[in-house]
Amino acid sequence: MDAFILLRIHALAHPALDDAAWVGWALGALRFCAPAVLLLAVWHLARHQRREEVAWLAVGAAAALLPELVKAAVARPRPAAWPWLIPTSGWSFPSGHAVAGAALYPLFGWLALRSRGRGRLGYGLGLSIGVFVGLSRLYAGVHWPSDVLAGWALGAALSLGAVRWIGASPASSD
Repeated sequence: MDAFILLRIHALAHPALDDAAWVGWALGALRFCAPAVLLLAVWHLARHQRREEVAWLAVGAAAALLPELVKAAVARPRPAAWPWLIPTSGWSFPSGHAVAGAALYPLFGWLALRSRGRGRLGYGLGLSIGVFVGLSRLYAGVHWPSDVLAGWALGAALSLGAVRWIGASPASSD
C-alpha cells in the first residue's frame, strides 16, 4: 500500500511542486527548526513566560531526538522507487520532518493566537503547515506514507502535550 500511494503522488510531478517540496524540506529541517526554537524560548524567557520557554525547549529537543532514536531501533530503509528529489540519508521510520512539522508549528500557532481566544484556530493553522511538511516528504520520495503518519502522530502528541501543560497554568487561556 505504501508503494502504491508513493507512485500515485509521484504521478503528480510538476516543477512548481518540486519547489514546494524544497520549502517543505526547509520548514522541517533541523538547521531551520533548532534556531527558531531557541529564539522562541529566549523570547518567552524575556517575557517571563517560564512554561512557554520550557515547552519550546522540551518539544524542540524531543522533536529532534526521538525520531533519531526510533530510526536507529527500527532501521527501515528509505524508498527507492525513483531518484530522490531532495538528497537525504539515514533511516526512514519515522519522518523527522513530519515530527518537527506536527510538533512545532501547531504549538507556535496556538501560542500566537491563544491570547486572542483563538488558540484552537492557531493550532489548526500550524497543523496545516505540519501536514504540508509531511506531504512534501512523500512527494520528494524520501519517506514511506507510514513514516510520515508515524511522524505526524509523534509530533502531534508532543505539541498537544505542551499545549495541555501550558494551558494548565492559571495565566493561560483557550
